[in-house]
Parts: sequence; C-alpha cells; structure tokens
Amino acid sequence: DATVDNGCMWAIPGGHRGGARTRFRREGSGTITDVLDPTPYDLSALVPIEASAGTCIAFHGCLPHWSGPNSSDRPRLAYTLHIIDGAAHYPEDNWLQRGPDLPLRGF
Repeated sequence: DATVDNGCMWAIPGGHRGGARTRFRREGSGTITDVLDPTPYDLSALVPIEASAGTCIAFHGCLPHWSGPNSSDRPRLAYTLHIIDGAAHYPEDNWLQRGPDLPLRGF
C-alpha cells in the first residue's frame, strides 16, 4: 500500500491544465532542468493519492506531482510507465530514454 506515512504520491488537482512548467533533458551524463514558467505552485492545493497494493494510478504528464520520504517501516514499491502519442516528436535530449538493448520498441 502507498500511504502518507510511507511516502505516497501527492498531486495538485487540475494542475495539468496550466501546461508544462519545467522540462528535464539530458546533458552529458547528467540531467538538466529547464524552467519554462517560474510561477510557484500552490502547495496548499496538494492532496495525497493513497493507494492499495495493486492499484494503477494514471495522470497527465503535466500534472504537478510529488512524493515524500518513506517515514514508515513498510516499503513503497512502484512501477512507472510513460506513454506518448506515436506521432509526437520525442526530443533526442529528453531525460527519459530507452536504451537500444531494451525489447519494447513500440505498439
């Protein structure tokens, strides 16, 4: 289970409507954060997304989200899956890249 105690995801409802405020990109062996909009988020609007084991949470890539530290003695396990439209331009310097040795090539 993902709970507040073990660092569940938090999000700002409707926050995806404002568009991307940052872009993460690869530069050399590191990741650079480009600030597209420096307007601070209203952190008082964050709500916890607690989830039972086996739950799938899906959200828009522009949704402001965050997870805190696990302050419990229970693990918080998670998998991520990023999906984009096949016709979308995917920059070569985007921070998230699949290595050529991975078997999944697309749908």
